[in-house]
Amino acid sequence: MGKPSEGPVGESQAFPGAARLPRNLSTRTSVLLAFVVTMLACMLSGALKNMAGEIAAIWLANAVLLGQMMVAAPRQRYWVLAGGIAGNVVANLFGETLAVSLSYSLADTLEVLVAFSFAPRVSTVSELLRPKALVRFLSGSVAVAPVLSGLVATALLRGQLIGHLLPDLANWIVSDALSLVIFTPAAIVIWNGEAADLLRADRRLKNVGLLLLVCAVSTGVFAQSQFPLLYWALLPIVLLAFQADLAGVMMGLLLCLAIAVVCTMRGVGPLWMFPYPNMEARIFSLQLFLLAALSIALPISATQVSRGLLVGLLREGERRYRILAENATDIVMSMTLEGTLTYVSPRAQTVMRRNPDDVIGAYLPDLVIADDRDALAAAIENVAIGASEVSQVNRYRRPDGQILWLETYLRPVIDPFSGQPEALTATTRDITARKTAEQRLADERLELQGLAFRDGLTGLYNRRYFDLELENQWTQLAQSGGSAVTAVVMIDIDAYKSYNDHYGHQRGDDCLRTIAQTIALSARRPTDIVARYGGEEFALILRETDSAGALVVAERIRQAVEGLQVPHHASDMGVVTVSLGVAARQPRPDFDAASLVAAADRALYEAKRRGRNQTFVAEDAAADPDSHT
Repeated sequence: MGKPSEGPVGESQAFPGAARLPRNLSTRTSVLLAFVVTMLACMLSGALKNMAGEIAAIWLANAVLLGQMMVAAPRQRYWVLAGGIAGNVVANLFGETLAVSLSYSLADTLEVLVAFSFAPRVSTVSELLRPKALVRFLSGSVAVAPVLSGLVATALLRGQLIGHLLPDLANWIVSDALSLVIFTPAAIVIWNGEAADLLRADRRLKNVGLLLLVCAVSTGVFAQSQFPLLYWALLPIVLLAFQADLAGVMMGLLLCLAIAVVCTMRGVGPLWMFPYPNMEARIFSLQLFLLAALSIALPISATQVSRGLLVGLLREGERRYRILAENATDIVMSMTLEGTLTYVSPRAQTVMRRNPDDVIGAYLPDLVIADDRDALAAAIENVAIGASEVSQVNRYRRPDGQILWLETYLRPVIDPFSGQPEALTATTRDITARKTAEQRLADERLELQGLAFRDGLTGLYNRRYFDLELENQWTQLAQSGGSAVTAVVMIDIDAYKSYNDHYGHQRGDDCLRTIAQTIALSARRPTDIVARYGGEEFALILRETDSAGALVVAERIRQAVEGLQVPHHASDMGVVTVSLGVAARQPRPDFDAASLVAAADRALYEAKRRGRNQTFVAEDAAADPDSHT
């Protein structure tokens, strides 16, 4: 047996970070894990012995190593054993001679090898509970391995210990048998990752709550010595058996034992209420209690596992039947009259990238994007109160971020006795491809419209769009009968022909683009329309703007262009400038929009005539021609 075990008190310390032992671990990593874990388990057992002052009746190291070998890949099992032997030897060397250390290690190695030869090869702890596998495991770990290892240890260590008492053969066999039976399944759930799965997001809250309950009850039972409450510690273990899987049961048992050992060694707990001769007897009793708890909880848990498998088989059979009966290209759903899903066909996995079981119980409108939820909820309510069929198109965001367009047909399920709807069915089809094609056509139409109404050189609206927009605005305001005023600003680049002749057409196009951008930035309202009217001429429509407001915009444009300081050596100004004509009028049925453009054009001509680089307002013809506002 080696040095006495410290039980589950040190288990979490014995293998930190080893909550999962994947089968694809490298051999070197597996050997290193076996070495470290076995060494720490032996050393912690020695620490427990020193704390107790007597022989500790728990031997954890062999169970931990056996569990690792049972779940390891076939080619790694004996490498794992080698690492465990090395760790055992190193740990036993602390405080013992080489001969004694090797004797302990040889006995432990024999015990692990014999138990492993009987033990089944498993990947989950539930496989260990199958009748044949369980009989093989118990035969090796209870009847054969501890007896052989005890005989070998007795023979090797006889006469070699000075001042130390070797546990007699009966104690050796009982201690190792109990430890192998109790801790090997616990080691399996840790090495194969089942313990880590307890913290999975979908089950974390429940499992953590149950394990905390085990800790709380165990602390209440073992932290006092006034009342014989020992078997009250069984209640949360039994609850775990009903509510969690086998891994949860094993972790609960380990937590219970860890708390029990700590409290008992500190001299408190119900075990101190009985006249045990020493600490060793108390620890033996504690292990027997744990074995009783295991005997109660494991059959319950195994039954729950079998029930879960049966339910899974029934669901699988139902799923197969429905696949054959339903339209394979559509998602078929059943729901309550309120819209809570009770069934979702497997097609949801392909279309929506959602497991059908994950969305059962969800409110159907919650699955679509927020903007479409109210419409779908209204459709469900409409069918629930008597409509024979309602179709609804909604958008759904898949987990990968893609937006799907889904067309859903809702129908009621009529109760044959009352003739009233008792549930709803929905057939959902993915119409994303159709919507994408429609959007593509719409985009193409928009692009063609843009090409028809945009100037290719400057990117501004062209004269055709300017005329149409001005006519529309004029008609709307004239028919409304309001007092709103519309203004037009005509802009012309001064001496542009000379600029082209002097700098060339490429520089002339660059100049047009620069002026166009400056004008667009100066017309700041979203309703302002800026267009290239033709050649070097630009035009603005300023909705609900009078002459004074239009003059402010025009002067802003003139000053901005002049401020560009674009060289123009063929002009008297030395830089590129613009002249502007402004006209504003209240739209009325007896005037047309063309008259407003004509007035602004005449104002532009007047600005040119008066010397260029200025703004002239049609209504202000008598104003000082040299004044700039």
